[in-house]
Amino acid sequence: MTMATSGLDPAAIELLSGTLREVFADQAGQQDPEAALHELGWDDVVSTDPAVAIDLLFSEHGRALAASRLLDTVVLEALAPALPDPAAKRAVLYCSPRIALTLGPSDEIGELVAIDGAGTVRLLPTDSITLEPVRGFDDAARWFRAGNLPATGEVPVGDAGGRAVAAARRALCAEILGACTAALELATAHTSARVQYGRPLASFQAVRHRLAESYVAIEGARATLQLAWTDGSNSAALLSKLRAGRAQAEVMRHVVQVFGAMGLTREHDVHRYVTRTAALDQLLGSHTDLAEEMGAALLEGTAHTPAITL
Repeated sequence: MTMATSGLDPAAIELLSGTLREVFADQAGQQDPEAALHELGWDDVVSTDPAVAIDLLFSEHGRALAASRLLDTVVLEALAPALPDPAAKRAVLYCSPRIALTLGPSDEIGELVAIDGAGTVRLLPTDSITLEPVRGFDDAARWFRAGNLPATGEVPVGDAGGRAVAAARRALCAEILGACTAALELATAHTSARVQYGRPLASFQAVRHRLAESYVAIEGARATLQLAWTDGSNSAALLSKLRAGRAQAEVMRHVVQVFGAMGLTREHDVHRYVTRTAALDQLLGSHTDLAEEMGAALLEGTAHTPAITL
């Protein structure tokens, strides 16, 4: 992953990517890798080049199928200037019309910052909300579904709400694409090693086409993410999240197909990428919801179309 105006040279980016991969491998099974990132001096990397740092961090987070509250950190940093008592212990509640989710339990959390795709923010005391583990889709995620949400607590945050949503969507886009890339690598290795009718599966045209289409979907979404960083607008971030969601749907469909029956069971780790990327797609707007939102804005003449330089 590179950015045209990166403050980090390619060698540094490659080194950081490998280091992050080791961090998430060492943190497997633990909730928060923040202590390891602090020891790494990650704040200095972010200050040098925020776009590259966030992209690298969440790409490797997705590749490792890590479970943490790093996304909360992105949201809370964007909201910090607009929230009272910035030192309060908080976590984020990601709200949609169908469900509200946290990325971990509420232990030692005083307030939940509820935010939706429109950037509306509410501060909710944790003792007023019921959290139940989300079961059946991704055992490693440790997400919680919130119930009994009060209708009160809205906080005027101005433009900070939209900036927080945009920042989170860019991070989610990177995380989804990191997981998609890892799944495609698994599929490529599987089809290269698996032999059928005396030939590797990867030599069959139908299989090659599925792998190629997956690669194109990932790279197309990655280009949109780079545009979102360059443009900086909320709508560009929305578009990048939309494209990442569409990419994961296409990539995982192809990956499951080339794995055959193995891709439909827990015999192989590929199912973990399928479930995780589908779940990430739902945070702050699924690709179908965002497509509808963008279409409505275009029809109303209120959409901002990012400038694309060819």
